[in-house]
Amino acid sequence: MVDVALYLFLAALTVTGAHRASRYMNDIDRKTNLSAALLGGFFLALMTSLPELVASLTSTVRLDNPALAFGNVLGSNLFNLLILAVIDLLFVKHMLFNHAGRKHAATLVVGLYLILVVPFALAAAEIFALDAFTLSIGMRLSLLSLVIGALYLYNLLRPRAVPVRVSTTSTGLKQSVTLFSVFALLVVVASYFLAVFADRVGVMLGWEASFAGSVLLGAATSLPEFTVVWTLIRLKNYSVAVGSIMGSNLFNLFILFIIDAARVDTDLFAAFNAVGNIENILLLLILGLINSIMVVVALKRRPARRTGIYALPSVVVIMTYIVYIALSLGGLP
Repeated sequence: MVDVALYLFLAALTVTGAHRASRYMNDIDRKTNLSAALLGGFFLALMTSLPELVASLTSTVRLDNPALAFGNVLGSNLFNLLILAVIDLLFVKHMLFNHAGRKHAATLVVGLYLILVVPFALAAAEIFALDAFTLSIGMRLSLLSLVIGALYLYNLLRPRAVPVRVSTTSTGLKQSVTLFSVFALLVVVASYFLAVFADRVGVMLGWEASFAGSVLLGAATSLPEFTVVWTLIRLKNYSVAVGSIMGSNLFNLFILFIIDAARVDTDLFAAFNAVGNIENILLLLILGLINSIMVVVALKRRPARRTGIYALPSVVVIMTYIVYIALSLGGLP
């Protein structure tokens, strides 16, 4: 029970630190003349996804448990879409997808390509010769990881309208940088130990590593996104609310490239495949693909007027997550 209590404490600490760090990064973005793509597209996404990044690095490099990292990344993406769906239904009168615009669909399509890369990588590591998919450039790096990285950078650097950001604090630039650094360090430390105790709690409960990663890490590290989206919807800033989830999901998939590079001597996909038991990861991929398609439908369709028809994609997303939990706890075939 001590491990469970420490896990809950670290989860709360991670959420608080990530939320505050994001606020100060937003201020740094507003108060500097640095590239909007660099600060807005990368660093702001980095801050909301920093818990996922640190927890995944800890899982693979420190704990040598790539299944926990895969579960964290893909489970966090599934949970992020659940957050969007739940808040959409709670504020259903706002009909946020009707007002979010279609511009996020292009970002999500890139995410769909990234999602499709991962199962191919898992299959390739077993079916094909591994050396054909691995580059030796001072490290063992999967060619498929490079594809993920290239697609993410393409999405990051493509031309887009720059949103107007409003400062959320009254601090000066120097103080914002200092406070950002403090809270970012807090997130790094808390996320490191969060992964350690999530691993222990998962073992205690007898859960498969990928399922423990998707629930214990994925849900906990996604809570900063929940606070951000909740606030934005209440402010009726629907476009930024949807965009924040899409950007976070894309960065989460980019984490696979980062942790593959961090392993240096071992291809991430091959290391995970050697462990076996990839059924839970494949289930996450399939359900994540279904939910992503549902969000694309909600964004691309003509604005729905009837509440029942409008709410259908969000209902499907929520039901899909329930199915995932039920199948995972009930034992996959």
